[in-house]
Amino acid sequence: MTIIHHGAVDGVTGSCHELVYKPNASVLIDCGLFQGAETSGSGANANKLTIDFPIDAVKALIVTHVHIDHVGRIPYRFYWAYLLF
Repeated sequence: MTIIHHGAVDGVTGSCHELVYKPNASVLIDCGLFQGAETSGSGANANKLTIDFPIDAVKALIVTHVHIDHVGRIPYRFYWAYLLF
């Protein structure tokens, strides 16, 4: 198993972690917004809310709790998934 951190790496907002449990199969843990001065590596802000990593292997989403920095990008996750299929 491997954990890939897509957010909350250099700060505390934008929580988004991917647990890869076998090839081409993973679970996303949270999918939150970056807030304040914290940004994603590509500069997430109100105009950049896209999911900037591949989601084709994600089989499930686990939400740890309902704060915007843990759930704020979930609608965008489903939006991008819809565009892919």
